[in-house]
Amino acid sequence: MQEFVTVVESVKPDVIGTENWRNDDIFDSEFSILGFSMFRADRKNSHRGVGVLLLVNTCMNAMEVMLKSQFVDQVWCRIKLKCGEDLLIGVCNRSPTPEFSDQQNDDILCDLLTELYGKPLLLMGDFNYPDIDWSSSCGHSPASQKFVDAVDGAFLTQHVATGTRNEAILDLVITSEPDMIDAISVLDKLTTICSNGMSV
Repeated sequence: MQEFVTVVESVKPDVIGTENWRNDDIFDSEFSILGFSMFRADRKNSHRGVGVLLLVNTCMNAMEVMLKSQFVDQVWCRIKLKCGEDLLIGVCNRSPTPEFSDQQNDDILCDLLTELYGKPLLLMGDFNYPDIDWSSSCGHSPASQKFVDAVDGAFLTQHVATGTRNEAILDLVITSEPDMIDAISVLDKLTTICSNGMSV
């Protein structure tokens, strides 16, 4: 946790999205960071490496949002932009473990993207589709191609172009507007983006 806080103090992000390894026995206060509002969704059976955590700078006045989708690992909030428009910010984690990444969960993930159609949004997370070539929008398995088609069908843009885990692009940054992202940097285990003055 101390290493994580040190990185946050160095990078100074406004939004942090990550997987978590937490459960209901761990209090928010144990992982809170001064100046950030916390939104979390823990995996109920405490399976390691799943669940998601979203931290948003308190000055952004974020409010938690619950979507209709029943996708397992997701958390969302809403912030008000200077133009008066709402922006949805979300974190999803698609586990590579067969127990949690069956076809039904993959289908629900694609349905989630359909639900988000037309909404201004920033979605990030570890989607664990190592076989997708994002430069050609080509998935090399039926599940990955269906996900690519869902991203394209909702008119969303996936911005990460370099490997986030070795050469594979597992961690994605998806937005409703192609020009929402100014820059992306992959820093060791972190992916940082700069979005029109808002660092994430």
